[in-house]
Amino acid sequence: MPRNATCFEVERDDADNNIGMAGAFYFLRNEAGQNIGVLHGCPCGCGGRSALFFRGLGSGQQEWDVQGEWPKVTLTPSIGIKYDANGNKPANGSYHWHGYLENGVFVER
Repeated sequence: MPRNATCFEVERDDADNNIGMAGAFYFLRNEAGQNIGVLHGCPCGCGGRSALFFRGLGSGQQEWDVQGEWPKVTLTPSIGIKYDANGNKPANGSYHWHGYLENGVFVER
């Protein structure tokens, strides 16, 4: 059964408790205050977190193209999350969660 989640923005708190919810995100900003990516909760709801950097702003990290306006954006390429909230990776070496952010919904495939 797919583990999908609707994308929604949360306020960043010092302990990052808000970001553990499935689909939650907040913007990552550089020193100039420019949005360079997002930190988001794993769409499966395990409490894990993952960062996605915007094309041209990832400073050597993998980057995604953004189409649309937040929160109803589409990102390409696909999103692969290797580890769950406890740092476990599936025994078969695949992703813990793999899919797309399409029109504001994390869709597992």
